[in-house]
Amino acid sequence: MNSTRRAWLALALLVGLTVDTGISSAQPIIGRSRWCATLPYGGMYQCSYHSLEQCMEYARGVSNQCSLNPWYEGPPPQRHKRNRR
Repeated sequence: MNSTRRAWLALALLVGLTVDTGISSAQPIIGRSRWCATLPYGGMYQCSYHSLEQCMEYARGVSNQCSLNPWYEGPPPQRHKRNRR
């Protein structure tokens, strides 16, 4: 194999690995609740569950699991009304 062919093969391999890495790391996240069902075959987080029990009911099945939502921000802070006098 000559050097030009090796260079093109190396470039194609590098581009292929870069494209593959970008696609596999983009996992859609649905919902903003505290618990997420992780569905590996669909490649997504279903974060619509307020309790672990709700999540486990949805995630029943092979390879599905529940975990805390790493992007959970909690409820918005309470605004206190001030009495004006």
